[in-house]
Amino acid sequence: MRVQRFSEHLAMPWANGKGASYEISSDRDASNQWSWRVAIAPVVVDGPFSSLPGIDRQLVVVEGNGMVLEVDGKTVECLPSQVVAFSGDADAYARLIDGPAVDVGLMTTRDVFAGSLFVVTSVGAVIDSDLIVAIGDTVLEDESGVHHGLQTNDALVDVQRRRMVLRKGHAIAIRVEAL
Repeated sequence: MRVQRFSEHLAMPWANGKGASYEISSDRDASNQWSWRVAIAPVVVDGPFSSLPGIDRQLVVVEGNGMVLEVDGKTVECLPSQVVAFSGDADAYARLIDGPAVDVGLMTTRDVFAGSLFVVTSVGAVIDSDLIVAIGDTVLEDESGVHHGLQTNDALVDVQRRRMVLRKGHAIAIRVEAL
């Protein structure tokens, strides 16, 4: 388990070329293919989401006022701290709500991996996850009583479902498992 600072996340262009995300973790192989991926994405203008056939997507807005998605003709609000799930096969277009937003997203290859995002806001909450992303200044305590300080968009990676306790701040807990 280690702290990965935002500056250490891997900057990568979106598949549609309309922006960039900052990959926190993935199972990316030598040929640059992945079956699951966690990334932070600043969304600064309205526009389409990348088409990702065969991928299940989940995201949560962690900065800004959120966005409204049109997903295959249905309106889905993506408000801060609310997890939204949709298919990468869907035609999705984002309209920002009063300015830019930043989201944390989990993408998994359907029928290969499954995953979940949880927003944790209660100090003292026990977190059982594989990866944790900080929303603001956050302190987590591991099973040994060691405190891990994170700043906005830093992550605690390779947690491997060790018991963590939120001591300060808010966080996104992420689980990924093979099917």
